Amino acid sequence: MNKKAKIKKLVNEMLRGSVKEIKDNLIDKALNSGCVDVDSWSETYDSMVLPKSILIATLLHEADQYSGKGTCFEKQVKKEVKNISLFL
Repeated sequence: MNKKAKIKKLVNEMLRGSVKEIKDNLIDKALNSGCVDVDSWSETYDSMVLPKSILIATLLHEADQYSGKGTCFEKQVKKEVKNISLFL
């Protein structure tokens, strides 16, 4: 297996784990935490604002766990993320 294939496999494994964590725990945690006003949510007016906000928050939460924060790799990870983001 070449390096690109190995990297792709590792990214896919992490992504599967993150999606599972989001689906199994984080969505319910956000909805049950009291931080969002579920009662005022409307299916007819701006119906996607709250779901999008929950999605973005859960993705950011998952991204933080891979950021290397507090380790000697934090700066390197930030640099790579910024570079990759420019090409996506």
